[in-house]
Amino acid sequence: MKRIETRLSAPLAGMAMLTVGLLVVVLFMSAARVDRDALEHEQALVARGMQAKVVDIERTIWSEVGWDEAVEHLDHRYDPSWARENIGAYLVGQAGFDQIVVLDHAGRPVFNERLGQPVSSAWYDRHAPTFFGPILDRLRQREATTPRPTGPRPDGDMVSRPIQVSAVERLDGDAYLVTASLVQSDFGKALIRHARAPVVLTALKLDAAFLDGFASRFLLPGVHLHSGDATAQADDAHLGLRNLNGQIVATLDWQPPHPGQRLLRKAILPILLVVGGLGVAVIVFARRSRKIAEGLIASEARAKHMAVHDALTGLPNRVLFEERLRQAVDGLSRRRQAMAVLAIDLDRFKAVNDTHGHAAGDELIQAMAKRLQTLCRAGETVARLGGDEFAVVAVDLEPKGAAALAERLVQAMSAPVELSCGAVFVGGSVGVALIDRAEGHVGAVEAARRADVAMYRAKEEGRGRYCFFEAEMDAALKARRGLEADLRAALGDGGVWLAYQPQVDANGRVVGVEALARWTHPVKGPISPSAFVPLAEDCGLIDELGRMVMRRAFTDSRRWKGLKVAVNVSALQMKQADFPDQVAALLVETGARAKGIELEITEGALLGDDETTHRAIARLRAMGFSLALDDFGTGYSSLSYLRRYPIDKIKIDRSFITPLGEDEEAGAVVAAIVRLAKALSLSVIAEGVETNQQHRQLREIGCGQAQGFLFSPPTPADRIDALVAGGGRIRVPVEA
Repeated sequence: MKRIETRLSAPLAGMAMLTVGLLVVVLFMSAARVDRDALEHEQALVARGMQAKVVDIERTIWSEVGWDEAVEHLDHRYDPSWARENIGAYLVGQAGFDQIVVLDHAGRPVFNERLGQPVSSAWYDRHAPTFFGPILDRLRQREATTPRPTGPRPDGDMVSRPIQVSAVERLDGDAYLVTASLVQSDFGKALIRHARAPVVLTALKLDAAFLDGFASRFLLPGVHLHSGDATAQADDAHLGLRNLNGQIVATLDWQPPHPGQRLLRKAILPILLVVGGLGVAVIVFARRSRKIAEGLIASEARAKHMAVHDALTGLPNRVLFEERLRQAVDGLSRRRQAMAVLAIDLDRFKAVNDTHGHAAGDELIQAMAKRLQTLCRAGETVARLGGDEFAVVAVDLEPKGAAALAERLVQAMSAPVELSCGAVFVGGSVGVALIDRAEGHVGAVEAARRADVAMYRAKEEGRGRYCFFEAEMDAALKARRGLEADLRAALGDGGVWLAYQPQVDANGRVVGVEALARWTHPVKGPISPSAFVPLAEDCGLIDELGRMVMRRAFTDSRRWKGLKVAVNVSALQMKQADFPDQVAALLVETGARAKGIELEITEGALLGDDETTHRAIARLRAMGFSLALDDFGTGYSSLSYLRRYPIDKIKIDRSFITPLGEDEEAGAVVAAIVRLAKALSLSVIAEGVETNQQHRQLREIGCGQAQGFLFSPPTPADRIDALVAGGGRIRVPVEA
């Protein structure tokens, strides 16, 4: 029996040992294969990530070179200050480029900055052949084979596509990502005049900061860069970075995951322990292998999810939004109903960030993301595009349904949001672009642009609402862009000037003048301040306009001894912490006396009753300025402002003056305002006086000062000189 058992056990033991040996060999081979597959997969993922990084950088540059204004300032005439602000400062601030060069049509470097500082053209001449030359030649080849636009397109779409070339090059032993971008027109308003267009060259050093950011995005440990085609170190992943000629300029190495090695470390001991129990070892091995495989699958799924989802909210990001939008547009022909793209922007997000900090801003974004998700159907895509911008792609939606969805979104965003710092009110604006089967030619980019245009119209119309895209909006947007550019030019070349409207007492004696900005457009003629002042506030020119008005008014105030010069101050200026410092500097520059100047502040400047406004008004009063509350009576809380702020004068709004003599209630309101001013020891002036009847009734009520076309329209400064020289009295014309 023992012999039989021995005869049986020996072959069985041999078979067992052989099987175990084969299993060990298979295990090592499997581990090596798993490591190799994981390495190949990760190298491919990193290669695609590097390509995506290049695309992101090219998009950042294109936003500044694919622009009618860039053609005007870099091709028609080179404007160094524009280049510093829009090319140098913007690209360094947005993408952190180390080198920025602008070449004119003849290939001469007209703008050259390295690490944010100007460098001589000798630096470019020395490095251009090897560093910039290859990509510049490739760019010029593409330029030569690409037709140029001849003017705006009939449909108002963009006339140019990006022409850019990027590659990795070496300079002084360091690797750089070099990009050449052709300056082009976007809407055809300004066209390239020379045989060759200007070129913007950028170089981004692949230094530790770049590698850290790239490694953080793709979760790559131990990232390091080697010069040239270096041999990968043991167990490292390896990616060659090539120039335009296909030569490897640098190699990127990092430590890849080694799931196979982990498998060996975990499985070898159980295998040695189960030499006498092969079945148990097989079971253990199978279980371990399954867990590792599941871990790899889960890791890959997480990586894919993170690539297309926003880290803060978990919503789809811009990449996934654009993909879903393309799918929706491409599928229009297969659906009965239209689709809608909704662009969403929070209205007062910056105020929350500035007041309560970025942590509160992130908390607000997360709360709004949850609200938007709950209001949309399962098949609709809600995405966060960045900052406080969201978007929705909805298919099979008729116009009424799109309007109902937009209304729900606006109402949801207008409700208070409870944060850890307390309740905040922000609200939001929504733009809706409806695309039906008849517009199947409209691409995803155009659909998203239409939604953006409609959203900006919603903001212009008062925020906290929604607007549908209409074809007329494109024309209005282009007209607004043109007017904005013209206003910017007018502020630079003196096209905006000051007129002064006299302010008289009850006897017709001129006691002051109000400085009023005027703009006469060379083509469109006079532009109303009610049009260009809000435009200046929206496009960031209000500071420049306000300083120009103050500088001119302060200078002119020295001409008229004994006259108060009233200057309007915008709400945006009052919210700036350094506004009193700006005013003090203008006093020193012009030599004006603060006691001869009256600052007119609207209720909007005081809205919110914040500490910055209190400090600003206290400092202005300490300098010697007098303060007037403009447009009094039009706000719901003007009386409370008279109690909280040291106001010297109230200015009765023209809406109360116009009906005097025809409406008894208007007279009663004006009389009540005058009595209130006297009770508070405040001066009072009525604006918009145009008739003798209004003037008589104001004198009967006891309003001592008035201003309006009855006495004089706004007039140039030299006419005020003549008025003062003639005795400073205005004879009121008698009505027939």
